[in-house]
Amino acid sequence: MFKQHQRLTSSLHSVLMAILIAVMMLSVTPPALLAQEVEPTATDGRINDNILEFGVWWVEDYPPAGPGGADLPATRPDALGLRDKLTSTCKVSFLGICWSNWSTPTWTPRFIFGNSNAWASDWRPPSDNIYIDSVDLAYFAGHGSKSGIYFGAGSPTPTLVSKTQVVNAWGDRDLDWIGLAACNVLDDPISNLQDWGNAMNGVRLIMGFKTVMNDVPHGREFGHYIREGYTFTQAWFKAADKLQSQNRVARVLAEQQAYFDDRPAQHNAVTVVNWPKYFRTHTVGSEPARFVDATQLNGEMPVLKVQPLDLAEVSGRINTLESAFGVTITIPTTGTQSAGIQAVLDNGGIFYSEDGKLEMDGVYGLFLHTDTDNLWMTESARSLQAAAGVAMQAISEDEAQRIADGFLTDNGLKPGDAQFYEVVADTLSTMDITTDPSGVSAAAIVAEKTTNFQVIFSRIITYELSLDGRQTTDPIEFSVMGPGSRLKVYVDTQVPAGLSGAALYNESVLGAQGGFRRIQLPVEAAATGALQMVQMLPEATVKKLFDHLESTVALDHIPLEPSEIVSRSIRSITPAYWEGPIGFEQGELIPVYAFELDNYMKDEVDSTYLVTSTTYIPVNPEYMAPLARISSTVDLDENATPGQTIVLEALDASKTLEELGLDPSPNDGSPLNFNLGTEGGVFLYDWYINEVSAETKLTPKDGTGGRILEYTIDLGLGVDAKDSSMGTQRILLVVTDTGKSSEPNSSQAVLTLNATPPIYLPAVQSQ
Repeated sequence: MFKQHQRLTSSLHSVLMAILIAVMMLSVTPPALLAQEVEPTATDGRINDNILEFGVWWVEDYPPAGPGGADLPATRPDALGLRDKLTSTCKVSFLGICWSNWSTPTWTPRFIFGNSNAWASDWRPPSDNIYIDSVDLAYFAGHGSKSGIYFGAGSPTPTLVSKTQVVNAWGDRDLDWIGLAACNVLDDPISNLQDWGNAMNGVRLIMGFKTVMNDVPHGREFGHYIREGYTFTQAWFKAADKLQSQNRVARVLAEQQAYFDDRPAQHNAVTVVNWPKYFRTHTVGSEPARFVDATQLNGEMPVLKVQPLDLAEVSGRINTLESAFGVTITIPTTGTQSAGIQAVLDNGGIFYSEDGKLEMDGVYGLFLHTDTDNLWMTESARSLQAAAGVAMQAISEDEAQRIADGFLTDNGLKPGDAQFYEVVADTLSTMDITTDPSGVSAAAIVAEKTTNFQVIFSRIITYELSLDGRQTTDPIEFSVMGPGSRLKVYVDTQVPAGLSGAALYNESVLGAQGGFRRIQLPVEAAATGALQMVQMLPEATVKKLFDHLESTVALDHIPLEPSEIVSRSIRSITPAYWEGPIGFEQGELIPVYAFELDNYMKDEVDSTYLVTSTTYIPVNPEYMAPLARISSTVDLDENATPGQTIVLEALDASKTLEELGLDPSPNDGSPLNFNLGTEGGVFLYDWYINEVSAETKLTPKDGTGGRILEYTIDLGLGVDAKDSSMGTQRILLVVTDTGKSSEPNSSQAVLTLNATPPIYLPAVQSQ
């Protein structure tokens, strides 16, 4: 049942409300329970030392309540994806049958709190001891900055959890690991990291980002790699590699250097709290988009269709990767090998090696590999060799580049449109408190070493355009951006002496990411033989979309906390292409405008600092997700009661943004006189309660094409309630563009209702 939260109230109404909600939640099994608490068993002064427990907090709805504002739609699948991975028993299933189970232990979910039930006080003293400090892993997905993490609409306490509010607070009960899927929390300078280090009082790791991060389901991938047996550090960095776009930097802060190697088994380990502290810094890495003069393009860009692999090519790619990385990729034994490959393709298309070190997209051939014995490990196999007296040879940056190039070329893994960009180092830093001659003490980096090199290649599409019947003087180079365009090889800094050739590759290459979706270039129209082109929106129109609808239209959206933004400016805009991560379905490389941005932010003491970011907005509305917006008859500031009927209407996605009143300045010469998605297409509107599933689907009003929902509030359909607070229900709208078979072809909107049960006072009889 629900446990008291130490927010005491003298109101009889609140007490009766809490009792009634608790009784209702015990008597009704909702299809989607969003808030969970499980009463712990205390042992030896610490909570549940023998049970792996976790809690997730996410905020997608930031003020003002409802659609718009600084909302983060991916934080819910981020946090709940982590929940699903940590609690699942089946690793791989086909046709509803479990093919293999996880070999790692399942976790117990204790707190699953979102939006109005995700409270800042759960992370601050004294309530942190009841909430985040009563689980082994606490995870937050939402807005962040160097000041801290931000909670959103409906939070009954101030929204910021500041590093200065949690000094010595985290980890004195049960908390071992914290994941912060939020921008810039672990950013420089060193004084910022010192403050977060001062919060560690038993917490072994704080995982976050030095830079901005994209609004993506990071926790889903993080949880997957934990279950694969990766260390927490490896899981955090590899999830960033898989989903983040260019120039993101992930960072992990550790109480002790050995804790970087933590896996779930360490939740019972003794934690030593002292200085120095340590942090690993991992650059996701890729080249910024190369500048293209848009005036050369005459308002159009070539269409670059993607060509999936056929069955024989999938089999060949599997053999290539098995040979290159020394792994065995799992193929179901369903008759022939081709039948087994087809079964995987029909079930999501992702292949995994038996040891979990490699994954491959069977549709396009993209891959990720990690040598989990050595990459981002403190106690690595290589360090043990050196400690045992094995003669070692150092590897320089130039040698790392030669090794990476040779490894890719010899294994047939270097595409023709890959160009070397740079070698970047992942680092391990030691941070300690030092005292200057005047007696002032502060943290400083007292040691730093390179743990591995990343040899990074860019994907560049090069060709000549015919303009006005004449050939251009110079070939035009378009950058391909996004996580799917990344090609890089991890190379160690030292290996046993005397190695060369394949033996050197085997010892020095610690992992790789690559693949590139194959494109059909050029794409010729059958009748004319001319290059197929797509019309580009003018830059002025795209700037307006950026200013007013960025979160709706951008790929790789980057969230920043609006209250901390002092100013934003566009550093540059250039045409480019975008390629999504493994598992992203796209029929062609998406032509985009790549925005380089300068964001001036303020911290707790109103000091201003610069945060750079990128965003990608498709050059044509047909590459954008359809519009999903809800208008309603309900006042979000008022409470809804059982039996009350509200009318929710989806805005017509086939209408232009101007017609819908979403163009702030229709007469400025760059009107938004288009709809998002397929022009003149057919859009489907589906409604759900609390989560998207067949069991939670709601029936819209007849004759409205699905756009209008008349919903009679029914608390039996699932109330997300926390302690003595009001319960909430979430109405989800999913809009699908039927004219598109590839992503992004759908989008969601969410409306949160405060669901207030009726109060029945007990009858009082006189004697």
